[in-house]
Amino acid sequence: LFGLPSLLVPYPYAWRYQRVNAEYLASRGAAILMPDETMAADLLPTIRALFATPARLGAMRDAALALAQPDGAANAARELLRLAGESP
Repeated sequence: LFGLPSLLVPYPYAWRYQRVNAEYLASRGAAILMPDETMAADLLPTIRALFATPARLGAMRDAALALAQPDGAANAARELLRLAGESP
């Protein structure tokens, strides 16, 4: 919805949903996934590389915007009501 490029570091002690979500965004070009165990060594070089390549940031922005579902909450609520046998 906002089109923000992301650098995602999933919390290593959380259930795997953070990694799954980060992998989804990274596989679609909207984010960079950085494992916690490599962050100390990789964070600064990755940020420098991003600032040095504005076209990559633009591509990440475009990829993030392509994933946006502005009516996602309303669609989910409508589907839940349908499954419950009620009309919206």
